[in-house]
Parts: sequence; C-alpha cells; structure tokens
Amino acid sequence: MSTDLHVLLAQYMPALVLLAVVVSLAYGLFFSMIGVPYGLLLAAVAFPLEFIPMVGPLAGAVIVLLVAGLSGSPHLLAIFAFLVTFRFFQDYVASPHLLSAGMKLHPLLVIFGVLAGASIAGVGGCFLSVPVLATLRIVYRQLLAKAPPAVVAPDGAATQ
Repeated sequence: MSTDLHVLLAQYMPALVLLAVVVSLAYGLFFSMIGVPYGLLLAAVAFPLEFIPMVGPLAGAVIVLLVAGLSGSPHLLAIFAFLVTFRFFQDYVASPHLLSAGMKLHPLLVIFGVLAGASIAGVGGCFLSVPVLATLRIVYRQLLAKAPPAVVAPDGAATQ
C-alpha cells in the first residue's frame, strides 16, 4: 500500500506543476497578443499562485486587472472575459481531467471532492482533497482484495 501512495504523490505533484505551466503560458500568450503592459511578468506571477487553491488564482486575476488598469490598458473588459473563461476551463475541464488521470478517479469525483474539501477545511481542504480521495480509493481496493469471497447458497442468498 505504501508503494501505491508513493506513486500517487509522484503523479499528483507533476500534474499541479503542469497546470501552473499551462496557466502561465496561456496568460503570457494572451497578454502578449493584446498588448498588456508587463504581460510576461504577470504570467510569471500567476505561476506560483496556482499552487494556492481558490485564493491564488483569484489573487492572480486581481493583480492582473490592477496592473492592466493602472497602466492604462484599454482592454480591461477583454482581460476580464479571458480570465473568467480561462478559469472556468481550467477549473472544470483541464484540472479534473489531468488530476483524475494520474489518480485514477473520475473527473466528476475530483470536482465534487474539491468542493467538499473547500466546505470542510477551506483552502487546505481544496489542496488535499484529491490526494485524500485517491488514498481512500487505494485503501478501499486493498480492503476489497483481502475480503473473503462470498459463497452463494443453493437458494441464491450470498453468505460469508
């Protein structure tokens, strides 16, 4: 079981880094295309903020909008629309699929697990929800493998 946990964590951390790289690249590309001042710097700032669930992406968006607004960018509405659209895609499509692939969990379970983790333990619960779900899956599979097989009686009732 400990080998399974090591593999689980070995797959979880690179998935988080990959998600942060995708955010940084998407931000950098979009900001460069529309001419946001300090666009590449803002994309670089978004990278480490991706590791802080919920609060980090929100802080990154606020920083981007503040810098763009204070530097006189005429594209604030386009930036806002991009950030909202990208966050929706990142949080409800890319992240669940990427994290579920390594953890062998259904993407919908990942979404509900993160929401439940946020309700139970806030930001820390969001961050730990996927590894906890995957760990529970490993424990369940280990217990299932050790359970004695059910014996079916002649009348069709299962007995142990």
